[in-house]
Amino acid sequence: MRTAGEHARLWTAAGSPQVELLAARFEHFTFDRHSHEQLSVGVIEQGAEGLHVAGGKVVIPAGHLVILNPGQVHTGFAAAESGWRYRMFYFDTAMVDELAHEHLGVRNTWFQETAVRDAGLFARLRRVHQEQENATDPLTAESLLLDGLGAVLRRHARTGRASATGAPRGAGRGPELARQLLHDRWTEPVTVAELSAAAGMPRSSLIAAFRRAYGLPPHAYLLRLRANRARRLLLAGQRPAEVAAATGFADQAHLTRVCKRYFGVTPGAIRPRGPSWV
Repeated sequence: MRTAGEHARLWTAAGSPQVELLAARFEHFTFDRHSHEQLSVGVIEQGAEGLHVAGGKVVIPAGHLVILNPGQVHTGFAAAESGWRYRMFYFDTAMVDELAHEHLGVRNTWFQETAVRDAGLFARLRRVHQEQENATDPLTAESLLLDGLGAVLRRHARTGRASATGAPRGAGRGPELARQLLHDRWTEPVTVAELSAAAGMPRSSLIAAFRRAYGLPPHAYLLRLRANRARRLLLAGQRPAEVAAATGFADQAHLTRVCKRYFGVTPGAIRPRGPSWV
């Protein structure tokens, strides 16, 4: 995606399909409420990014890290007049669990702080991300990524209790059962009545309980689920028209609008590998 003053590219790390990378600069763009299935870790290089998360508004200035747990619903917007420039890593949860067990002796970790001030780690991750731009040696590229993620876990991960990004509260298993139905039938049309039946809850109660549990109402959660599946197919090299048809979008234009709102890039800027972004 490239408009006046704004640039973004999303690609898969060399030799490591478990890691996605984003390099972007935005001035006026605003992300819709969404979440990622992966652990999201980034460095703010210029300006400042603002986020609306469950705890309120967070501003991450240049020189700081931004860390979002898997499933953590958030927005994204310019918190400085000049916008913001940043680099993001999206680490697959299986990879995170593997390294957490290696470095911390546990598999389930979470991060309490969204904005993190750590100058040493900032510089380290920035260098790692820059090395991924034109990586030609997959062994070196993957080694750098593993080293960077290990440092993030050792310095800032928490253990001992689950992240507060998705456990239903006060509504039994109803929202969880509705969520499972969405995951089972994510390419199909699903009605509120079907979700209500699966959850064993009245429709209005289910929608409110689902939003409390997962940060989004069921229809927005399903759209996010489809968008994340589409993102993976695009990163695997499939054509946008094919991806739109395979992931339940009305057409390619619909897929394009959703990718831009959620990920900040159009499908054409999501690719397995590509030219360096400057």
